[in-house]
Amino acid sequence: MHNFPVPYPNELIYSTVARASIYHGITSPKQLLDEVFNNRKVIATLDLPCHLQSLSEQLQSTGRFSLEELIYRHTMFPLYAPFVTEPHRTRAIQLMARRSQGAVHLLLGVAASRVKTDDRLRYCSACLKDQTQKYGETFWQRNWFFPGLDLCPEHGALHLFRVGTADHRHQFHALNVKPETSLNAGISNPDLLRLAQYASKLIDMEPDGSPSFSQWTAFYRDLAVDFGLCRGRHIKHDEVYALVSNTFQRKSLNQLHLQINSATDTCWLKSIFRKHRKAFSYLEHGVVWQTLLPNLSPEEIIKRVRQMKPNTKIFVPTTSQQTAINQDLQSKRQLWEQAVLEVGVTAARKNGTGKALYAWFYRNDRAWLLHFNARHQQVRSIPQQKADWRQRDLMIVRRLFSVLQANEIDSFAPRLSANYLLSQLNNKSTVEKNLDKLPLVKSFLQRYSETITEYQLRRLSNACIQIYRDTGQLKNWVILRQAGLSKERLTADSQRVLAELRFF
Repeated sequence: MHNFPVPYPNELIYSTVARASIYHGITSPKQLLDEVFNNRKVIATLDLPCHLQSLSEQLQSTGRFSLEELIYRHTMFPLYAPFVTEPHRTRAIQLMARRSQGAVHLLLGVAASRVKTDDRLRYCSACLKDQTQKYGETFWQRNWFFPGLDLCPEHGALHLFRVGTADHRHQFHALNVKPETSLNAGISNPDLLRLAQYASKLIDMEPDGSPSFSQWTAFYRDLAVDFGLCRGRHIKHDEVYALVSNTFQRKSLNQLHLQINSATDTCWLKSIFRKHRKAFSYLEHGVVWQTLLPNLSPEEIIKRVRQMKPNTKIFVPTTSQQTAINQDLQSKRQLWEQAVLEVGVTAARKNGTGKALYAWFYRNDRAWLLHFNARHQQVRSIPQQKADWRQRDLMIVRRLFSVLQANEIDSFAPRLSANYLLSQLNNKSTVEKNLDKLPLVKSFLQRYSETITEYQLRRLSNACIQIYRDTGQLKNWVILRQAGLSKERLTADSQRVLAELRFF
């Protein structure tokens, strides 16, 4: 696309593409995708869009807007990048450059997060006035779409933007506000406004590597020590709950789906001070930071986390300790061997003592466990075949031939694909899963299934006959419309046949 619009500061990629449709007068969503991405299957995504390499190439003449700049300055990616591991951050950038099929949201933990995302479009009236005065037009800003927060960090309440019910997922909506289509949002909550201001600083951070989970673990451990929230090696979780409860109202945490309960062992606030095995959301980190480190910016905190040195001490036992370890290992092996010889591997794993032994060996001595179990597996006899697959093969083929003959008479029948033919059977699932046992059925499907080209030619023939009977004239575009086809969907053979027709 020529003259693709340059993104404004803090503008979403979604908004830039929507403005491109206005500038070029493109009303068809599919045509816009063809022009911008050269791909008709791109989905209009607000937070973490893909196919960004195409947009970077569109803006190449500006000398700016590299792939990384587009991702960090015009998407919601910076809210997730510091809290996932470096391999995940790098992989997510690679996926956003091309086609991802939703893998980015899974990789960054958006799909499973406690913080729920809202795909509804919304805007701030005060920001719109500033945009109009400064740029002469309006656009969608990133800081209106923080996950879990439906307010502007500068002015508070947001308004919802209604779109037509006929719009689909490929439609990019430009910001065209009409008074009758907007709804006022609620009054701003001071707790949420404080978190929105923190998120606004987080999203403007410069691109950098992500800390590891071990560094996050060490950071929160040191944070608890600095604030006297430790008793030896144990965290005083009740005191942590009290501090957070004094800083944030209960209704604020409920609205964010970040409820805290000191009696629940799986509470997110308790987990964040333990060993990190997964990424936490920016709001979960933000609640703790606004409670304990309100005067530090997100950039300063994350810089401190990157400098953390995780605990890498290695336990080296003494000679007496090693002897005791070996004796304990031998006694556990004898207990497992005795249990397996008495009742077998499967039964030994199910009783109380054997279940604990198996778990211990799986974590500490897996190689020996698997080797020993392999030598004591129960030998199972091969069960006799219950179904006569030869007879079943013959019966199904006869049924398929009758289905084929009935549909061949009707020239307007659906495509006689393998899936359609099997769907006419009462036991479709059984046949699909056992085609290797049904050689006649398999050969029938390979030989008589109608290809896409054959189906298109049948539709074109029907259209030609119908049109010639009605008008006596054949025109290319009329045939395609009557057949329900388009030039883009026609196969090469169908295009050649259509081109060889004599139109008059």
